Amino acid sequence: MNILGNGDGRVLSDPGSFRSKEITKLGVLGSILDPGIFPGLYGRMEHQVKIHYYPPRGDEKESWDTVDIFGWMDYPMQLKFNLLLRDSILAAPVMLDLVLFADLARRAGRRGPQEWLGFFFKSPMTAPGGTAEHDLFAQKARLDSALLGF
Repeated sequence: MNILGNGDGRVLSDPGSFRSKEITKLGVLGSILDPGIFPGLYGRMEHQVKIHYYPPRGDEKESWDTVDIFGWMDYPMQLKFNLLLRDSILAAPVMLDLVLFADLARRAGRRGPQEWLGFFFKSPMTAPGGTAEHDLFAQKARLDSALLGF
């Protein structure tokens, strides 16, 4: 669950806008935690996404995450995470990196979707016919490989 202030929260309080966000978040979770690949680990998974607009939060974003796990002797357990941050402070250095990398690609004559920048996006763009990579380690390897190639 995310609790948002600011313009993001206001926009996502609209059911149509939220549905778009929900689809992208659930799509990423479904591809990372694919029961077809690891049925023993992910066969019993269910993902829920909730976003609530809370004007007093301002630029801050609060995220409450619960991860249901199965422990010793298949006993159900939970991991809970609570994150409070400011979106603009989190996004500023990431945006700076993206601008610098996009400029590097332009100077190298690269055109079209830069799949090697997928590390920075929840739903990375791909070339026509491509499949978005959501594995963080694979994305990082792709980023490192591309940077070594410049």
